[in-house]
Amino acid sequence: MLNRNYAPRFALLATFLPLGTGASCQAIQQVLQTETPPPKKFMNLKNTGRIQSVQQRETMKTEMTSSGLIRSEFKPGELTRLCQAALDQAQTGADAISKLTETQRSFENSVLALESIRAELADATLPLGFMKYVSTDPGIHAEGAQCEQMTGEFEVKLMGRRDLYSAIKSQKPRTPEEKRLLEKTLESFESNGLKLPDAALAQVTQLFTQLNDLQNAFSDHLNNDQTSVELTTEELEGVSQDFLSRLKKTPDAKRSIVTTKITDYEHVMQNAKSESARAKMAFAYNNRQAQVNTELLEKALQVRQQIAALMGYKNWADYQLSTGRMAKNSTEVMNFLDNLRVQLAESNRKDLDQLLQFKKSYDPSATDIKVWDVPYLSYQLKKKEFQLDDEQIREYFPADTVVQGLFEIYSQILGVKFQLVEGAKTWSPDVKLYQITDSKMDSKSDQVIGYFYADFIPRPNKYSHFAAFTLHKGRVLGDSYSKPISAIVGNFNPPSNGKPSLLNHNEVVTLFHEFGHIMHQTLTRAPYGSLSGSSVPRDFVEAPSQMLENWPWQEKVLNLISGHYQNPSKKLPPEVLKKMLMARDYQQGYFYTRQLTLALTDMAYHTATGPVDVTLTYNRIFKELTGINPVEGGHFAASFGHLMGGYDAGYYGYLWSLVYATDLFTVFENTDILNPQTGKKYRELILEKGDMEEIPSLLIQFLGRPPNNDAFFRKLHVGPGNRERTNQGQRRDNTTNP
Repeated sequence: MLNRNYAPRFALLATFLPLGTGASCQAIQQVLQTETPPPKKFMNLKNTGRIQSVQQRETMKTEMTSSGLIRSEFKPGELTRLCQAALDQAQTGADAISKLTETQRSFENSVLALESIRAELADATLPLGFMKYVSTDPGIHAEGAQCEQMTGEFEVKLMGRRDLYSAIKSQKPRTPEEKRLLEKTLESFESNGLKLPDAALAQVTQLFTQLNDLQNAFSDHLNNDQTSVELTTEELEGVSQDFLSRLKKTPDAKRSIVTTKITDYEHVMQNAKSESARAKMAFAYNNRQAQVNTELLEKALQVRQQIAALMGYKNWADYQLSTGRMAKNSTEVMNFLDNLRVQLAESNRKDLDQLLQFKKSYDPSATDIKVWDVPYLSYQLKKKEFQLDDEQIREYFPADTVVQGLFEIYSQILGVKFQLVEGAKTWSPDVKLYQITDSKMDSKSDQVIGYFYADFIPRPNKYSHFAAFTLHKGRVLGDSYSKPISAIVGNFNPPSNGKPSLLNHNEVVTLFHEFGHIMHQTLTRAPYGSLSGSSVPRDFVEAPSQMLENWPWQEKVLNLISGHYQNPSKKLPPEVLKKMLMARDYQQGYFYTRQLTLALTDMAYHTATGPVDVTLTYNRIFKELTGINPVEGGHFAASFGHLMGGYDAGYYGYLWSLVYATDLFTVFENTDILNPQTGKKYRELILEKGDMEEIPSLLIQFLGRPPNNDAFFRKLHVGPGNRERTNQGQRRDNTTNP
């Protein structure tokens, strides 16, 4: 999943991507300090729209990087001051552009100047806002959240300025690249009301500001949530000893405290024999921030409806889909989802019937299955039928071994190398910083092309799932290319009982997925920050990462990423791999029906034209599609973070993009999954381009033909002829837990 520093619809800076900080070693400082500065044509334009002198820009850069790549330590109030200074600087630059006369204006001092202003603002504020998601200091955490909100509000006002819109609208691009930039910049302005009369534009801007506040509050509440459940030893029968030993105890030591973070929640739901314990966990998980976030979401839906109406659209979904998506309207999306609904109905029914029969084997009186039964029955039946035990499989996937193997695989495929930056100062001792060097076959030397942070161990107030955060966006600066910086943030089981952090195979697949986002962000060569990295259509952005989920299902790959924690030379046994492959599509009918439920819930919320009861709507759709009653008294929508973080009227994109992901994989599958020639083509056409070309054109160039859904249907075992499946992977998104 991509995360974002939310700046509503108009954000050219990012499409659901937050920010990060940390400091690096002297070697990295030298690399950054020897970057070629921005081209002279963007400098010293004090009377033609440039926001700052070279000296001013370098002062800001020094302040942000004097102790390394990204800062993570601040005095009280300092982060807020830096954030405000960056906003003031951007405001000054925007004002200067607007003051240019018609005869003074050029493409350089208007369109390119605005692009540069916004890119520099992103470089300054994304790392500051990122502190909201990772900082261990409560004060810095709070200031990061405030900066994220301030930046979002600034973007609302900036992209609602008619003077800036007028200043760039009349400019004539000189190259295809400039034409693309101008089109996308105008599209961003216009999608925020610049074609409206002044009074309506003022209303839209005010509503977007309100929406920004609602979304940031929703996110803050989830990020700071500390919901937990106290369970007795008897209630926890079935969980692993390693899991039990790391749980905190209540003051009287009679109960263990189980958080609703995904590592705790999934383990209990899959292993605890006690149905009442699982019911307690499901209730707590589905009621995180229930009252306050339910109200915020429902208010946000009302605000979105008002914006859509002012913009001339029937509903928010049609507005969102009008630009920047591969699907063009809600009708097209609903046709896609309704078709899947029909196709998946039978496989979902068979999956649940199978679970009910298993439940009857130990409870003859059972007549149905509860929502909290599904993960338990599914996992226990999988262990029984395939003799697969995640706790035993974990022993072959120490986190460090998996990460190093992943590096080796991506290096071979994509022509890059990864090197740990020794002694890098970061926001937590367990966070690591890596540099990426280019080692493509046609590269003359190993040049540093980007950086990323790896933050995998849970901490209080840390972002609770997996996500990839953009911290600095790649873009051309003079004769050089600004080095992208990203962060992969996740929550693996921490080391315990003398054992290192050990991953189950689903976590390995998730790691490959999220690292695919990191590659999309850091291998970009797009010239403009607003169009670089993963700034691509929302319903395609998951495809490059979904495709890469297929690698940890291949034997040659598993030999690279596995090694028993007590004896690294001992790889995952072939017989275990064989069983894993046999179980690969196990219960996928229910899994994809669950994804479909979320997509249809999202569309129901955002095609509505009046008040929405988000709880009743979700419960109705969940029951209709799965045939299972939802958690009684639950409020799942209150923790459906996607809908308040950039995926509103966009959750369908996980399924939509999977069509392209499975098609993309056929190219590797038909040659060699580690083929560097295919990887080079994939890197250059899919990862490097950003949004500089239309996605269908890039797909045709890579595939050598128009894309189709054949592989997608084979993967789901549905569609014409119920085709045999190919070796496609599956998305595991943490918000899909019942």
